[in-house]
Amino acid sequence: MPSKQPRTRPAPPQAGLIPPEEIHARRIRLFVFLGALAVCVLGVALYFAAPSIGGAIKAWQSRRLARQAFAMIEQKKWSEASAKARDAYLLRPTEPESWRAFARLASRTSQNAAALEWWKKLDDEHRLTIQDRRDYAAAALFAGNLAVAAAQVDVLLSQKGGPAPLDLLLAAQLAARHQDGVLALDYTQRVTTDPRAKPNELLAGAVLVLSMTKTNSPPYSKAWESIEKLARDSTNPASLDALVFLAHQQSQAPSGLTGEETPFSLRARIAPPPATTMGPVEVANALEKHHDARPYHQLLALGLRAQHDPALASQYVADAVERFGHGDDETLAALAAWLNSVGRADKTLQVLPLDRALQRQDLYLRYIDALAALERWNDIKALLSSERFPLESVLQHMLLAVARTRLGEATAATNEWQRALEAANTAEKLLALATYAEQNQASDVADRAYSEAIRLAPKNRGAYAGRLRLALASGRTAEAQTMTEEIVKIWPDDAEARNQDDYLRLLLGASGVQAEAAERQAQILVDREPFNWSARATLGLARLRLGRAADALAVFRNVRVTGAEPPGVLAVRAAILAVTGYEEGARGDARNLGAEHLLPEERALIAPLLQ
Repeated sequence: MPSKQPRTRPAPPQAGLIPPEEIHARRIRLFVFLGALAVCVLGVALYFAAPSIGGAIKAWQSRRLARQAFAMIEQKKWSEASAKARDAYLLRPTEPESWRAFARLASRTSQNAAALEWWKKLDDEHRLTIQDRRDYAAAALFAGNLAVAAAQVDVLLSQKGGPAPLDLLLAAQLAARHQDGVLALDYTQRVTTDPRAKPNELLAGAVLVLSMTKTNSPPYSKAWESIEKLARDSTNPASLDALVFLAHQQSQAPSGLTGEETPFSLRARIAPPPATTMGPVEVANALEKHHDARPYHQLLALGLRAQHDPALASQYVADAVERFGHGDDETLAALAAWLNSVGRADKTLQVLPLDRALQRQDLYLRYIDALAALERWNDIKALLSSERFPLESVLQHMLLAVARTRLGEATAATNEWQRALEAANTAEKLLALATYAEQNQASDVADRAYSEAIRLAPKNRGAYAGRLRLALASGRTAEAQTMTEEIVKIWPDDAEARNQDDYLRLLLGASGVQAEAAERQAQILVDREPFNWSARATLGLARLRLGRAADALAVFRNVRVTGAEPPGVLAVRAAILAVTGYEEGARGDARNLGAEHLLPEERALIAPLLQ
């Protein structure tokens, strides 16, 4: 048999002999594998990184919307700014720029309670800029939260390079609120002599001086002259505002309704001016010729002319109707408000028919205001009940409550107030309702609205101040002291609130350890604010309660009464004068206080002097 040959394995193909198609296929498989691996890695990375990336995108979008809101605020486009701020917040509620947008909008539209809440959020995160602090301080001053205002003003005054004129003006306003006229005038003087001061800051400083000084004093005359100087220079950015101020001073014109007020609201009159070289006719001429004058300013000028020459008042009213009666909505709203303010509501109804009034809320409210001036309460009730114009529910029921009250429909009025309370579902609406009810002597409704606002916003200072004001106005001293105690618990750094709490406790009979504590706190406040009469009253009353009449008298020695002091303070002073041998002077003071509003305990202090 033939022998078997051993099998040999075929040699592996040489690399150069691999077909090109196979090489290409191998490369494709490699790329596919690496691509799939990369996709997997990227997918895992995206899974873990997606929240942070999404958050960064939302944060950027929120900041962009907030910047748009800031631009709208500077242009005074409040509705558009509010929409942008809301969108920024909803997109990312934790974005500080959205908080800043809300805070700045609330500050510029005088929603001070809301502004304080938003500024505090930024402050807690250490995000306040210098401009933020200015707005924060201003809102706190308007809201009466002097402790917060003082903290911000201290930072502004300690800036590197020195405070700006606006910072000094805020410090002056704070000093004025603390009744420290000397310090307030010093700050104001620094504003008026600072070359960096803007025209509107110079005007604000001069107006502040007028509010703190008497008409026959040199500072008052100098401040008045500076306002006239601004008014005469039509190229000055503050000239129109200065003219408006002078017009109101000379005409004693009602302040009128603003966009945030409602019909039937109480109108404050401005005190008459001192003798001035710029009389009503000159102010009227300047208003009419000013290049930035709008219908409101033209109407203000006509009002000055009517006051200067009452015999021609009807002619000036006719001129106003002829010039502005066919204008646009803004012009017509200004004309209607002016006619109502000068007692010509009948003309308002002629130039503003109901069909036209139903087109816009400001026109509609001017129409209702005219009906109220003419005491056409049945017409108001019918109009509001018909719901021909979609008013905010709270406002509708508030107005109906007043109309029904004037018609003697007490039960129906109570029901309308209740509906308004039910419709007010935010702290801001409740505060507006409370303020309006307070103005219209519905104190119980106001107190309920303030209480509900506190429930919704436990740190709403405006609501606490409202409840305290109501209690003091009605002579409920114990209830007022309960309110001040709550305020001090929430805002322990507020020296003014602590002083008021101590004062009310002393009125209610506090003595011993409590009186000693009150004396210590009041002494600190008097040392810091020598012209703070409220602190002096607390200090004097504390010493009187401790049986140290001579020390109590020393509190008021060498401090001249100006007539601007709170009547309760003067009642304490009279009581101290009486027990220290100055009974004749004390009796004179007591007689002068006879017609003043005093708390029952304050009146009891001077009761023996009135016998």
